[in-house]
Amino acid sequence: MRLLVTGAHGLLGRSLLEPDLDAEMVGCGRGETPVGRGAYFPVELADPQAVLALVDQVKPDWVIHTAALTDVDRCETDRSFARQINLEIVEHLAAACRQLGVGLVQLSTDYVFDGHRGPYGEADQTNPLSYYGALKLQSERVVLEPGLKGLVLRTLWLYGYLPGTRRNLVTWPLEALARGEQLKMVDDQWGNPTHVHDLAQVLVELCRRQVQGLFHLGGATYLTRYQLTQELARHFGLDPGLVLPISTAAASQKAPRPLRSGLRTQALESLLGYTPLSLSQGLERLAGQEDFRRDFPNLF
Repeated sequence: MRLLVTGAHGLLGRSLLEPDLDAEMVGCGRGETPVGRGAYFPVELADPQAVLALVDQVKPDWVIHTAALTDVDRCETDRSFARQINLEIVEHLAAACRQLGVGLVQLSTDYVFDGHRGPYGEADQTNPLSYYGALKLQSERVVLEPGLKGLVLRTLWLYGYLPGTRRNLVTWPLEALARGEQLKMVDDQWGNPTHVHDLAQVLVELCRRQVQGLFHLGGATYLTRYQLTQELARHFGLDPGLVLPISTAAASQKAPRPLRSGLRTQALESLLGYTPLSLSQGLERLAGQEDFRRDFPNLF
């Protein structure tokens, strides 16, 4: 099975290109620098002809589209750019995959919900509060249209570590806490943190099984961002007293967030016979990585 992975330089893209996943991986991205052990192609995904040419050249069984603008506040203020990245590129990929008979996987988010009654299952009513969430919901509909072999996987609060990738909701608080800095974390936004290795494994298995439709994947632990950061401190022997609670309203973020959010994963667990990692299991896995121990020596 050959998989073409967009956003190859990001955390999920890099994780999919790791050698322990049993598939032929081909990466692509805007950057010229190759990443991963397989083939890599620089491409401008905003160019529909370039997208078609690349998919035709690689001839993958599936395209896993991980590239996205996930800065929710920027999406709210720079709507033209957000639409180009989070919707129009998906439309280009969908057109190419439909024409060439290739499957397309779109990563989506819990931000398609309003956060009033989470955690959510796949059949629950969507109601995005932000422009980011609205674009993601539109992109889901593009991929699930008839005539395209499409799969949408909603996920949330992705964490893990690979050298050279951006910091995430686990790694940047750890860096700050290790320096003895106080952190203000919202105590009214709920979710279930998802380990990137879980997500990568599940994506490959779904492609192998030729699964189509809509599914949710989140970690096994449900908590607030404030509680998450306290757990990080305790797990790595740092001071949880450095973590201070703050309300979302007091945080004055530009884009509205779903508060009581989170994703139910029973459908996916039943399909694959697979249980996602708990937060403590994910942190144990993180702590066991040689590159993490090397790059975060203050934690050990």
